[in-house]
Amino acid sequence: MTGRHRAKGVKREHSIIPGLLPVLEQLAAQPAVSAVIPGRITVTKGRAPALRLRLGTSTLTGLKLNARSGTAAQEVFVVTTEPEKVLDYLRHEVCGFAE
Repeated sequence: MTGRHRAKGVKREHSIIPGLLPVLEQLAAQPAVSAVIPGRITVTKGRAPALRLRLGTSTLTGLKLNARSGTAAQEVFVVTTEPEKVLDYLRHEVCGFAE
């Protein structure tokens, strides 16, 4: 049952905001990443013109990212034992990433 809702390293329990899935699949393919778990989608008042990723608070198991696209926002949890490697990847390889 462990891999029942996982595809390409991304857990699919909730929906994913448009444009975020390819980024999450690339992130999950990194050797330092154990899992990528998107949270619930919430509606925001402001409007983001394009997909943006921001670093949230660090967690016991890795990192939390906040994704925004249009009027939708979504938390993404990255399970890793090497958060600095993941941050380095995000800084250099992912368009729209901000700290």
